[in-house]
Amino acid sequence: MIDIHCHILHGVDDGAKDLDESVAMARIAYADGIRDIVVTPHFNGFYLTVSDIVHRKLEELERELDRQGVDVRLHPGNEVQLVSAAFFDEHTRNRAYSRLGRTGTHLLIEQRWSGYDPDTPEIVQRLLDSGVTPILAHPERHPFFRDDPELLPQLIELGLWTQVSADSLVGNFGPEAQAYGRALIAAGHAHTLATDAHNVNRKPNLGAGMAVFEEVAGAEARAELEARMRSILAD
Repeated sequence: MIDIHCHILHGVDDGAKDLDESVAMARIAYADGIRDIVVTPHFNGFYLTVSDIVHRKLEELERELDRQGVDVRLHPGNEVQLVSAAFFDEHTRNRAYSRLGRTGTHLLIEQRWSGYDPDTPEIVQRLLDSGVTPILAHPERHPFFRDDPELLPQLIELGLWTQVSADSLVGNFGPEAQAYGRALIAAGHAHTLATDAHNVNRKPNLGAGMAVFEEVAGAEARAELEARMRSILAD
């Protein structure tokens, strides 16, 4: 399996504290069936994990995983919060953040927890016009999407993909996130699944999340989901 959202890089955000925890997280991911991890440290007003840091830390972790024989492949990325259109434009011009994978045709974005960013449709359209597919992290966890049933579909109609968190589907973020996550799957609005793993205490649960996806949408839809996720890392 492929995990496109994971805070496994050491000492850069609220994820892994150090290299030892990063390795432990990789071992846990491997045990869950994950073989590829896109590292996605936060890129926001508090954690500004720029691309140079992402690549340097990724290489450090790759060397340690190789030394310890942990057969998980790492790929660069960021989770870019939509702080504002001005914030996004500045750091896009500076090429400060990392898109997902080596080819960089997809970008993981995140809404603010304090409320929906009204600049979102404009930012999504700009990304699409530049040949980049935006993937919105864990929309099922945001009350404003649950409360306004038209908000997320409007973004999806533009071309946005969503990333539902496996933990939501197994109930670890409460019944509302679980129910909305399942509803997104049923509506065909769950384009990818990921762990959003932050530490050794928050298990990946990607295998369990995939099982829920298949239960709701069927085996054919799961195969399409897995192919879509592979396309993110295609050379």
